[in-house]
Amino acid sequence: MLKSSVPMGVLVVGVVFHMIYVLSIFDIYFKSPVVANVPLTPILAEYPPPAKRLVVFVADGCRADRFFELNDSFSVFAHAKLRSTNLSHLIPTEFWNHKEPSRVPFLRHIIQRKGSWGISHTGVPTESRPGHVAMFAGMYEDVSAVTRGWQSNPVDFDSIFNQSNSSFLFGSPDIVPMFAKNMPHVHEHHYSSEEEDFTKDAAELDTWVYSQVYDLFSSAKTNTSLKAQLLQDKTIIFCHFLGIDSNGHAHRPMSREYLANVALVDRLTEGIQNLIEDFYKDDLTSYIFTADHGMSFQGSHGDGAPANTRTPLIVWGAGITPPMQAAASRTTDFDLDVPTHSHDEIYAQLKAQKEQELRAYQDWNLEHFVRKDVLQADLAPLAAALLGMPYPRNSVGVLPFTYLKQGLYRARAVAFNARALYTHAYQKMISKKKATLKFLFRSFPRLEECAVLLGSIEKAFGSKAYHDIEQSSQVVIAHALAGLKFYQQYDWFVLFGIITSGYLCWMAVVYIAVSNWPFSIKNLVYFPARATEPKHLDTTLVLLCIASATLMFLYNHEAPIMYYAYLIFPVVFSRFLFRQTTLTHLVPTSPKLVWVVISLELIAWGYFKRQVFSLLCVLMCVYTYLQHQSSTATTLWLASLLSLSIFPLIPIDIGDILSLVLSGGGTVLVCGVFLKQKFYPQVDNKAFLILGGSLVSLSGTMYALQHPELSAAPWIALNWALCIGSVCRLVIAMQSSTCLKTRLVEIMLAMAPLYLLLSISYEVWFYLVFCMTLLFWVEYETSQPRCNGETFNDIRIALWYLMLFKLSFFGTGNVASMSSFEISSTFRFVTVFSPFIMGALLVFKILLPMAVVTAAFDVLTTLRGDSPYRLGLIVVLLSNVLAVQFFYLVQYEGSWKEIGNSISNFGIVNAMILFTPILLFLTRLCLHYQVKRRLD
Repeated sequence: MLKSSVPMGVLVVGVVFHMIYVLSIFDIYFKSPVVANVPLTPILAEYPPPAKRLVVFVADGCRADRFFELNDSFSVFAHAKLRSTNLSHLIPTEFWNHKEPSRVPFLRHIIQRKGSWGISHTGVPTESRPGHVAMFAGMYEDVSAVTRGWQSNPVDFDSIFNQSNSSFLFGSPDIVPMFAKNMPHVHEHHYSSEEEDFTKDAAELDTWVYSQVYDLFSSAKTNTSLKAQLLQDKTIIFCHFLGIDSNGHAHRPMSREYLANVALVDRLTEGIQNLIEDFYKDDLTSYIFTADHGMSFQGSHGDGAPANTRTPLIVWGAGITPPMQAAASRTTDFDLDVPTHSHDEIYAQLKAQKEQELRAYQDWNLEHFVRKDVLQADLAPLAAALLGMPYPRNSVGVLPFTYLKQGLYRARAVAFNARALYTHAYQKMISKKKATLKFLFRSFPRLEECAVLLGSIEKAFGSKAYHDIEQSSQVVIAHALAGLKFYQQYDWFVLFGIITSGYLCWMAVVYIAVSNWPFSIKNLVYFPARATEPKHLDTTLVLLCIASATLMFLYNHEAPIMYYAYLIFPVVFSRFLFRQTTLTHLVPTSPKLVWVVISLELIAWGYFKRQVFSLLCVLMCVYTYLQHQSSTATTLWLASLLSLSIFPLIPIDIGDILSLVLSGGGTVLVCGVFLKQKFYPQVDNKAFLILGGSLVSLSGTMYALQHPELSAAPWIALNWALCIGSVCRLVIAMQSSTCLKTRLVEIMLAMAPLYLLLSISYEVWFYLVFCMTLLFWVEYETSQPRCNGETFNDIRIALWYLMLFKLSFFGTGNVASMSSFEISSTFRFVTVFSPFIMGALLVFKILLPMAVVTAAFDVLTTLRGDSPYRLGLIVVLLSNVLAVQFFYLVQYEGSWKEIGNSISNFGIVNAMILFTPILLFLTRLCLHYQVKRRLD
């Protein structure tokens, strides 16, 4: 038995360590914004608000460019849908303009004749729940919360619906119930989740909303109790149109279905407005039309790409300023009116969206009207101000007051917005002060100025200096938001130091473990006899003092339990490191390690530019060519690497190309048969039957999905059966095959059906070339002579594994594709919206190539007589260099794309570190279970 069977204790510690430390960025940069016991700031009790009721239309997943562009393509299909649902009376519209053909003629008429418009810039993640929380609660949800559920928010929060007298919500089961929880005055109506079927016409979800609103007002004519509720002031009606988002996922945003759904929502919005105006007849209704997020050309969302963060915003009705003509001097860009504190952040987004802005100016033909952009959280205070309600607790939204008509009420609304934000920040300061020793507390000086400024603002009302009031209020808002940020990041430096020391100490422990292999995990906690020597007692006392001081700091700050978990690791690791007789051996001196550092930096660069992995493949070829003599194994290895280098250069958004999937799957089948006949005769023939069946099943599934009159259910059941059968076949095949190389081929063939069924374009071709490259890598490495004590050679193998491991992801995707799931491939297994099943399938698709490269790594290290666990630790050590680098590169300011990508980079590198030992354990179990190992 080889030493590779040594228990993987250090790797297990590494898994636990990274599972905990990957959460640190959320505690440092993105803590939950909810502050307990924030008092409400009553607004304008003595002044009547401009509106008695508010109607909010949210077109889920609607891109700004597809909405505003001068193009009426596919509108005729929206009309056909209205006819088929007995809503043909909504088709004729007086706002059709042949000179400006638009798929949203009614809302375009509103922009030009009645209301104000702009772009609402969303936060990240660009998902439905965080978007709606921002719009209605005025706060950006804890970024980590998106991983803890889609249908409900993990924390309680205040919203405009809570503050209303009566609210009526219609739409998706994933959204509307969230705002009606424990609120008897909030009445929600939603369809069943089974209706969110991607094989059906999603536009029916939107016509359902219209029908529900129609029934509401029809019932009110005879139901006096309902009528009384509707006639109350501070009434909100929320219409959530999900069809655009569903059709975008199923067909992509350039499809007929998506664009026709945009046109349909315009007609439904006009119809609902007419219903409301006919019922009330008092012109005291305000309307807001917007979207929670956009959608990428791949039919996904989640990341901070401009296509996902730019959404339309149109506001009209009671209290709203009419259209304003833009300055005649604007000939190359829009005339933006953003006088609020949100100005800087909005312009930071626009600076990163120059290309989108240029196209908007060219394609929208709206440059003649002043544009009023907002941040998505600014919509909550706008809605509250229109109805005279208190601003939601914990709202960080800044009232976009230029949407309101100028005068006393607007100035009062702005001043109360400033007071509410100051109260929020002050409450945050009080809670932090109570949790801190008096002599350690640091105050935020600018926050102390707010009370004086608010007093001067009140005095200014006497002179009716409304403009000055609005400007002074923005100063208070700036101080208040800065104070909130200051206290939100109050413990930032302490946490930063703990996390950094934890990573550095862990890397040192891993290096010692590799240098002194085999290494027992007991060494981390064992007290040797020499620990009682004076010098060891001194270091122990020093560590105890530092740990005690830090623990006292955390305790006094009422730190959450995770903070203590972060601290445990550097304390335990440091104690182990200081017990070493010397630490000088921690610094390697080989000049060749310069190339390792360069390679790691290129890998880090590859997270931003995936094309860099093509360069890394070429560098691996150059190294191989310079270091080794020519042989068949070397030639095949070089040729496969060069072939693999092509894939990072291919764009990831080329769309669905079924012919590529089928041809790639067919080629995998042919190559598998060839390998069996020539090199691996023990490979099970059933693998080829399952793979061939997957090709047939994929064709049948896609044909059924493209023809709604056919049922895809039998094909979907067959897809599940084939994938489960492939795994079962692998388990059986492992009992008969005894050759490690044959087992590796079996694993590759067993993973192929699932990967094939989850592919939409060239991914199968990548999988084929990737698997062939791994087979040639095994042949190449095992053909080289083995020399004991070749430390650098071990590092090289670990580095190449790390490169191939990263390439298994970046060969077909990038950071953005990870954070915005491409769910169309999951329709082969599930067509009803199910985020957990769909997410699991997409994670499996990402993990399959990683599992294959890990299996190849295990085979070659075993055949070379190395310990896979030891080389796996080297991989972990190299990966931690990347983790620390990305930890320092996490951004919490700038464009949403930069913020989102920086979070994703850190999360992905840590996730890959987590999966490395897990996959290594699973592949070893699969490769070596009940087998007398053969080294041939």
